[in-house]
Amino acid sequence: MIDDSENYLSQSLKQFQRFVRKSGPHASAAYTLLAAVLFLGGLGFYGDYYFNSSPLFILIGLSLGLIIGFYELAKSVFKK
Repeated sequence: MIDDSENYLSQSLKQFQRFVRKSGPHASAAYTLLAAVLFLGGLGFYGDYYFNSSPLFILIGLSLGLIIGFYELAKSVFKK
């Protein structure tokens, strides 16, 4: 006879796997957004340090990072 607690655990794990599988592309897009902002913001920071121009390159880097990141996020969310 199958124990109900084992059956419940098995069903719970299968449901969890389905959720993880479905959320994969959206999580990837969110990580891309974060990476783009951090990477391009960091490049802007070092560009400001190298050229001694206080907020110019970091603002450009953060803006590009946000644009690229949100583009990837929208591409993932509105995918048909």
